[in-house]
Amino acid sequence: MAEAKASLSYTEALSWMAYIEQNGTLNLGLKIERGFALLATILNNVHGGKATFDDFLPARGVVVEESETSAHDLFRLLQSVKR
Repeated sequence: MAEAKASLSYTEALSWMAYIEQNGTLNLGLKIERGFALLATILNNVHGGKATFDDFLPARGVVVEESETSAHDLFRLLQSVKR
């Protein structure tokens, strides 16, 4: 980051800001996540699902409350998935 600040001119920085504003993040991992979320949404909708794009994105910064589960709860869950 310090190297970029030292070597970028003001006009180059403005160009990069415009590029990021138009094309989104430069983080490859986030781009891949969004691509897979788009693919999952399309497949879900083609097969009659009602999921949205946001349903397949990870919840960043959202605190998820953990609930206590018992062995009985797990057993009921496994029984509900019959082949």
